[in-house]
Amino acid sequence: MLRTRVISVIISLPIMIAALYLGGKILVILIFLLSIVGLNEYYNAFKNADFKPDICLGFFGTICYYSIIIIDMNSIVLFSSILFIILLLFFDIIKRERSILDMAITISGLIYITFLFGNILFLQKGSFGRVLVLFPFITAWLSDTFAYFAGINFGKHKLCPAISPNKTVEGALGGIFGSALFSFIAGTLFYKLGLPIPLFHYLIIGILCGITGQAGDLFASSIKRFCNVKDFGKILPGHGGILDRFDSILFTAPTVYIYFKLLFKILSE
Repeated sequence: MLRTRVISVIISLPIMIAALYLGGKILVILIFLLSIVGLNEYYNAFKNADFKPDICLGFFGTICYYSIIIIDMNSIVLFSSILFIILLLFFDIIKRERSILDMAITISGLIYITFLFGNILFLQKGSFGRVLVLFPFITAWLSDTFAYFAGINFGKHKLCPAISPNKTVEGALGGIFGSALFSFIAGTLFYKLGLPIPLFHYLIIGILCGITGQAGDLFASSIKRFCNVKDFGKILPGHGGILDRFDSILFTAPTVYIYFKLLFKILSE
């Protein structure tokens, strides 16, 4: 199992890093496909629990959302598209094809998958985006790796046994440490290369991503436990589905974007 996971990472990681660094249409296509596959996995998990989310409408909303990002339309168009989707779901409820819970699951999928994935594109478009866009991915994966080994070697106190019995407090702390360590080392390198971001910002974002990344993992685990599924999918050998691999990144991407956009304002053009 571990060998399969390692092979999967070796194959997929260079492709992901290349797409992130090149940006442009390649990155948009990649994130759009990840959103579509992830949304399908999310809805199928709830279908396993006898809910009936509107998958076609979710796909339609995702297409609208990324079309707006590409064309760079204003917020009025985005709001109108969201309102239109809600109205279509309302008609489904009137026809008694779906319940209010099915409607909520459909919309929550768009927020959880489509919107959060979209933060990667926002992050990449700003100043120094080709560098900063790597941080949600690498911090999440380094945090996961450090948490795994810290938990195996030092884990004694359960973190959230009701959601994920194998996670420990020591593993969580190890994950935060790994994320902060990598972020600081990478920040030191980028600073020497001329990126004018003070090093303490990298340390802070590493700690924040270590926390939010593990929160994303626990959030996905709670969904799987509720829906009684082991993995969201099987598209990635040794890892499961897209959401099994990217659950942490769905939370670290907006963390990095919000920090540098609102607090540090380095992403402003």
